[in-house]
Amino acid sequence: MKEIDCRGLDCPEPVLKTKSALEECPAGTLKITVDNQVARDNILRFLQNKNLNPEWQESEGNYNITADLSVLEPGAKTAGAIEEATGPVEDRHLKGRPVLFISTDQIGTGNSELGLLLMRNFIYTLTKRDELPEAVIFMNAGIKLSVEGSPVLEELRELENNGVKILVCGTCLDYYGLKEQHQLGEVSNMYDIAELLMISARVVTI
Repeated sequence: MKEIDCRGLDCPEPVLKTKSALEECPAGTLKITVDNQVARDNILRFLQNKNLNPEWQESEGNYNITADLSVLEPGAKTAGAIEEATGPVEDRHLKGRPVLFISTDQIGTGNSELGLLLMRNFIYTLTKRDELPEAVIFMNAGIKLSVEGSPVLEELRELENNGVKILVCGTCLDYYGLKEQHQLGEVSNMYDIAELLMISARVVTI
C-alpha cells in the first residue's frame, strides 16, 4: 500500500500529489488522507475519472480515501502514461464553442448596481443564443452567481439543462463561506479547471 498525507494542503496540491502517486505506484492500494471535504471530493472525482472506484471513511476529522489499482491495465501506471478518461490530450481539444471564465459577479468597473445588472443581462442573453458555450467556469466573486439568492440561477439552470458544463471553484465557495448555499454546477478544483482551459479552443474572460 502506498500512502500519501495531503492534510493542510491547498487546492490543487492534493490532486497533484494523488496524480504523482498514481503514476509512481506499481500496484496494490493507494491511500490518501485529507482534512477537508473539498479536497476529498476533488480527489474522489479525479480517481473516478481514471476509471477507479475509490472509497472513503471519516476518522477524527480526517478523510481516508483508498483506491484499488489492480483494475488499471498493465503499463498504465508508468509516469506520464496515464491519460484522462476522455482520451489523449491531442484528441480532447474543444472545437468551436467557447469556454467562459467568469471571475466576478458584475461586469465592468464603476457603478456596482449597473455592473450587476449588466451581468444579469449577459447571462440571460446567453440562454437566447443558438450557439451556447461549451462550459462556464466561476471563480472568485463569480461563484456568487451560482449560490442561493443569485439573480441568474434560473438562467444558469437552463444553460446546464441544455448541456453547458458549469464548474464552480470549491476553494472560492469556502473562502466566501457560501458552500452550503451552492445551488448548481459541479464544485471543482484548480486542476480540473486548468485542464479544461488548456484544451479549449477559445476562452472568453468576463
